[in-house]
Amino acid sequence: MIGAGVEDDFRPPAKPTFASARLLASRVARTYPRPRSRKFDEDGEDLLFLASLPLPSRKICSARFEIRVRRRAKGGTSYDFNDFLQIGFAPFGESGDRKSLFRAAMWAGDAPDLIAKTVRIPVPAMELNRFVLLTEAPHYLDILLFGDTTVDYVQLTLRFE
Repeated sequence: MIGAGVEDDFRPPAKPTFASARLLASRVARTYPRPRSRKFDEDGEDLLFLASLPLPSRKICSARFEIRVRRRAKGGTSYDFNDFLQIGFAPFGESGDRKSLFRAAMWAGDAPDLIAKTVRIPVPAMELNRFVLLTEAPHYLDILLFGDTTVDYVQLTLRFE
């Protein structure tokens, strides 16, 4: 398991994130410079959460991404209709080696009174293996979350041969 943040139910203080150089250079990250980015456990409106998890240089048989999130801004419920999560390989192209593996609205279809949730997303091992084999190191799974959503932790569970 590879993770970042602390599973502590969004307890302060805010914890730092690590973002790869390619993630920081992506179009979205350049649009929302550092003062508008968030750390783990940090509330706020219209902020960008950026994190990168290092990928091992070995064959992966299966992978699952997990993120714990809360929809709150400035102490109350937020307008979360524009919050989206994207995971993949920055700069998140539509095709090629550095592409997006998952992109979706963070709270689409959830009941309005649901405040926090843990999201688990299967990640195609074939894409992770292709990326590690065909691109230069270092290798990261990049995570981008935009909006009013607070992040408690992220983790990537990998199974090897």
